[in-house]
Amino acid sequence: METVNLISAYKGAKAYADCNYNKNNSPEPPYPLKPAEIKTLALLCEELQTLEVPFSAFDGYYIGYIIKQIGKEFDLLRFSDDMIVNVELKSSLNHLSDSQKTDKILRQMIKNHYYLNAMKKEIYIYTFVEDDGLYRFNKESKSTEKVQMSELADLLTKQIFNEEIIPDKLFLPLNYLISPFTKTEQFISGNYFLTEHQENIKKDILNTLKTEYSFLCLTADAGTGKTLLLYDIAKNYVGSSIIIHCGKLNSGHNKLISAHHWNIQPIKKIPSMKITDTEKDISFDNIDKNIKVIFIDESQRINEDQLRMIITSSSKYKIPIIFSYDPKQYLNKSENKDIYNYLTEHYDINSYGCDMKKYQLTKKIRTNPKIASFISNLLKIGSDQSNCSYENISVEYFDSINEMKSYIDYLTENKKWKFITYTAIERTDKNINYISELSDTNAHEVIGQEFDKVAFVMDKNFKYNDNNDLTYNTNGFYDLSGMFYQIITRAVSNLKIIVYNDEQLYYKLLYIKSFGKNK
Repeated sequence: METVNLISAYKGAKAYADCNYNKNNSPEPPYPLKPAEIKTLALLCEELQTLEVPFSAFDGYYIGYIIKQIGKEFDLLRFSDDMIVNVELKSSLNHLSDSQKTDKILRQMIKNHYYLNAMKKEIYIYTFVEDDGLYRFNKESKSTEKVQMSELADLLTKQIFNEEIIPDKLFLPLNYLISPFTKTEQFISGNYFLTEHQENIKKDILNTLKTEYSFLCLTADAGTGKTLLLYDIAKNYVGSSIIIHCGKLNSGHNKLISAHHWNIQPIKKIPSMKITDTEKDISFDNIDKNIKVIFIDESQRINEDQLRMIITSSSKYKIPIIFSYDPKQYLNKSENKDIYNYLTEHYDINSYGCDMKKYQLTKKIRTNPKIASFISNLLKIGSDQSNCSYENISVEYFDSINEMKSYIDYLTENKKWKFITYTAIERTDKNINYISELSDTNAHEVIGQEFDKVAFVMDKNFKYNDNNDLTYNTNGFYDLSGMFYQIITRAVSNLKIIVYNDEQLYYKLLYIKSFGKNK
């Protein structure tokens, strides 16, 4: 995307619209402007021209810029070394009352300020309404007020735009996509926004919870913001809900429990006992008529007895359940259930008097695209042809366990890396015991969490076959492929592979790392 001149933009967009006779064989429009926006932009430029602003004040704008992966859009953005000017364009709002109009304008301004504030520059946000003039955002009072067009004219005249500033390098998804576990206070204070896709799912789920007894299944791959959406919905039911986490509780869970009084229970608290059809009155004591919603996170890992216990309790009090899950995130083969399909196949849903819906988050908003590309090639060499550069991926080699241990300690203590290892059971997993002992943080400990920089070990338990597929030692109690996938999808920004005493594997990984530059 390049900066453009506003006068050229609206006149060019209008000329394109006037000449676009053959809609089946026409070039791409020059600017992402709708007819109403072209009209409003023209009015804005004309009003600025009447104030005799210099022609340079119309230059250097990004039109319709969208933050990658998140989908947040801005109508007009102009960057200089010390400031950002944002102008939003709106056609007539006369169909709204004054309070509704102000509220609509202000909501957008607050959201825009949230995203722009990460740039660490002075921010000026305006909204130009076609038949109602110019509004300015007051960040101190989080309010909006009507101002004269001369204010914007003076600001744009003084601003010296820098066309070398590239928004894609400024708007990093990592700055905006928080975790309820690692940024708990920011989550509680509501200092975040959901994507439009997440908002639409949230709205439908909340409406369903108010009107129907349902089993709602929320499924997504890693990096789609599934956990944030689930906990954002649960915010509406603090004090009248229970969250069952199918794993060990982390420090974020404990903070939500102790400091903010959330009712979160680990799955191990759910009795694992068989319930027959003649024992439908048996239920879990922590679920009673005061509970309005049951949330089950990482529900692909729940066992059948625990699932039946929860459903029995739900049915007894007509409490809806929201299942959140990713079938790809498993640690043994019994934990990769697609809950929606499993319930459909194993339960007579109609007999419980409830409906069932499935929601799918599809767009990866948290995952770094370079890491996602590398992971694809890591699992199967050559599977990703996007030609990403992998400068945020590193591959190290050691043939001494003591030297490797010293390096891992250095990374975790001095360089803020999160080292994650494999979970082992001594009777069966002797092949990876020595790796498991390198850290207290294993694949089970990090379920549902993400970290900026993740490091892990690969060794002789990993091989590439003749089809360039990564294969795994399958002798352990826990599934090594499941643990491996769990570990590599925890990384947000940087991934480090430490190869231990396997020269061929090291060579293959170096080849994959260079694959982004040389197919």
